[in-house]
Amino acid sequence: MAIRESIVVDVAEVQATDDYRVELRQEKKRTNYSTTQARDLALELIEAAERVDAAIAEDMAERGLRLSEGVIRTEGGEVVL
Repeated sequence: MAIRESIVVDVAEVQATDDYRVELRQEKKRTNYSTTQARDLALELIEAAERVDAAIAEDMAERGLRLSEGVIRTEGGEVVL
């Protein structure tokens, strides 16, 4: 009789950061991936990049609203800081 155990080890992790960047953390600097692992990692990178793009677009839209609604302008249309 044999007892078997499966252990899951994260060899790479993808994260969208607060400063609008995509961060990839790997267990080693250089890692060989199977084709399935490489595709999964690529998809995670793409999804993180899309989240960052959406966050940037949301932030820019919010800044645009603040600029268009809550600023003092001169008669010539210039923003007074």
